[in-house]
Amino acid sequence: REVKKQGSRTTVGVKGQFASFEKIQPGYYGEQGSVIIHQTLFNLFPPSSFDSSLVEPLTPTEFIQRVLVPETAAHLIAQDLGVDMDYAIMTLHESARYGVAMFPDTGGSDG
Repeated sequence: REVKKQGSRTTVGVKGQFASFEKIQPGYYGEQGSVIIHQTLFNLFPPSSFDSSLVEPLTPTEFIQRVLVPETAAHLIAQDLGVDMDYAIMTLHESARYGVAMFPDTGGSDG
């Protein structure tokens, strides 16, 4: 929706990323979880394997970060808590700040 409303350049630019920060965070998994999920998805679905026309106007890399990472996190939260996707998505959004505070990306490789 954001891409349709604002255009892809605005949405993925610094200002757009800041505005949608909580929407693309993987909830209580935090930045560390985001890195792990992101790398796993990159390994499973390398951007070069995408048909770019299927994810336009996003690039495959942007699609992974903005769509697949939060979607994967929501499914993991649903599995963790034994809840439906609606509740998992609500939890993902409501726990984003907690995740960033508790599990920041420290640049280490201990994930």
